[in-house]
Amino acid sequence: MNSQDNSIASRMVKWIVKEGRKYGIGTMVVTQRPSEIDPTILSQCGTFFALCLNNASDRSHITSAISDNLDGLTSMLPILRTGECIVLGAAVKLPMRTLVIPPPKDRRPDSQDPIVYDILPQNESITPGGWNILPEEQPNYAEVIEAWRSQSPRISKVKL
Repeated sequence: MNSQDNSIASRMVKWIVKEGRKYGIGTMVVTQRPSEIDPTILSQCGTFFALCLNNASDRSHITSAISDNLDGLTSMLPILRTGECIVLGAAVKLPMRTLVIPPPKDRRPDSQDPIVYDILPQNESITPGGWNILPEEQPNYAEVIEAWRSQSPRISKVKL
């Protein structure tokens, strides 16, 4: 929701964020691109959990939303490790650099990178895939060629 967006949804989010604090309504904005968030919305955020940000535009957007005396802290954002963040704002007395502990593997969202190789055999793996899937014993390359030529993954079986 950038500042040029004047849709009804954008206007309502801005209104809820601005007026909601008066009534005890909190908002949580999660984004990988803070520069795309309207400054009105970002300025209403009381606490920031800033993870690694390499883009200078995104860093300057965060810097402009926090206190003037903390802008040097945002220069650390490009060097943070995976899972490491800087917490600053109303939730902490002093800005702090901390490590976010990920949830256990069985409680994580199903949004990992594609599996390239699993060290477990295919029949024992929780998430089989990638290079450890055994190839077909008698592959039918005619089907692959037909799907490629028709530009559709849905084809009828090709008989040899």
